[in-house]
Amino acid sequence: MMFKPYIYTITLWLLSTQSFAEKTAITTINLTNGEWPPYLGQLLPHHGFASHIVSKAFSSVGIKVHYSFFPWPRAYHYALAGTGINQTWHGTLVWVYTSDRANHFIYSDPVVKDEEVLFHLKNTPLQGWQHVDDLKGQVIGGTRHTAYPFFENAEQKGILRLERAGNYFDLFNRLLGKRIDAIPQVKQVGQYYLRTQYTPQQNALITSAPKVIQTREYSLMINKKLPGNKQLIKQFNKGLKIIKQNGTYSRLYEQLTSGFYDTQRQSN
Repeated sequence: MMFKPYIYTITLWLLSTQSFAEKTAITTINLTNGEWPPYLGQLLPHHGFASHIVSKAFSSVGIKVHYSFFPWPRAYHYALAGTGINQTWHGTLVWVYTSDRANHFIYSDPVVKDEEVLFHLKNTPLQGWQHVDDLKGQVIGGTRHTAYPFFENAEQKGILRLERAGNYFDLFNRLLGKRIDAIPQVKQVGQYYLRTQYTPQQNALITSAPKVIQTREYSLMINKKLPGNKQLIKQFNKGLKIIKQNGTYSRLYEQLTSGFYDTQRQSN
């Protein structure tokens, strides 16, 4: 009979621990975001397909998401610091894996998968390229905030040259002006720019090579050092699994391929 007080004490401790956990559980998070349509965009429906998926996944586990949009270097900096402009930033979306980023962030399960191909002018011989040596002497355009391991490695070997720009609109303009030879881009994003930013006549000048460079996986990144973030990423992965199982992810992906996320609303 002497063990009853201990059982009572343990029960009280478990109840108090559960109560504390419930009170301290994160119910709203702040994520930095940027412009990468149709996946991400301040003025896109639901802030773009990837943002919509992240919101739905978190919502399925009872967490609300607040997005703020910044130029990509600042979006990354705030998420890395975990704070900025008098705000806590839990993380940022969506990013490919690099070992340097993994030192500071916890990666979620992939939010988006897309095939990276080369977009180029139709009157160039790049349509049939298969090996990196086929790109010898070519000028490949990329953005300053994107990692291109395949092309960065080829540039180090002197096979080609990478030319960086601030955004993909600038890159496609350079491509049309024949100042670069090709742009590595995932299919959905490249097709978005051609559909929405250029005339049918300009669009008709550009195509993509059939060779898939790699399948890119883009994830939510959560700051490692903030309290509760390790549990937060587990909750997100759980929510992502839920919306894949209940058909939400497939339904939103159909909206993506039909152009639903193309239309930008008017800013105030």
